[in-house]
Amino acid sequence: MTEKRLLVLRKRLKAQKPDFVRCESWRYARVKPNWRRPRGIDNKMREKKKGWPKAPNVGYRAPRKVRYLHPSGFKEVIVWRAEDLESLDPEVHAIRIAGNVGDKKAFKIMEKAEEKGFWIINPRITKEEVEEELVEEAVEVADVEKAELEEGARLSEVEWIDEESAKKLEEVGVLTLTALAEEEDLGELSEITGIPLSKLEEWVKKAKEASKEEKK
Repeated sequence: MTEKRLLVLRKRLKAQKPDFVRCESWRYARVKPNWRRPRGIDNKMREKKKGWPKAPNVGYRAPRKVRYLHPSGFKEVIVWRAEDLESLDPEVHAIRIAGNVGDKKAFKIMEKAEEKGFWIINPRITKEEVEEELVEEAVEVADVEKAELEEGARLSEVEWIDEESAKKLEEVGVLTLTALAEEEDLGELSEITGIPLSKLEEWVKKAKEASKEEKK
């Protein structure tokens, strides 16, 4: 399974993961909800009794290949000085400038990071740059929408694909009927989205037929 799709799978699993709370925190105001392992001899959470909140378990872990990675797929590293970049690889690491670093030093780090080709997760920006970015984002959104219309109908607009399935497919980057028609590894797509393989095969067949009709 590709790293990109494993990251999507990790996101879905995290959304389904329960909140782990300290035993009796819902009953007493003095007991904070921050997780603490239950230790009592008769503690129902420790014994995993039915009806009691879930406790952390190894089964809740993310896939090993993408464990501890930033959602972008890079390994996140906190940087305090420009010299810290020397031991890092721009193909593997993404940098986050520490919060207690002043603007002067932060801009030095950014300058060196750009030279080496690092992606900066939290770049420092000025007011003028913010205004320019807002204008650029508006233009990019308009271009994307135009491109999607040219590629074909969005999956969320197709009558024979239910809304929930369309949303799952869009999460993994399958946005339009054309993209669905070109999808090859349906087994992997089914495993990640949870959509039955037979249903995906039927939709791909319809998408290909729709693409042929548009070309005519």
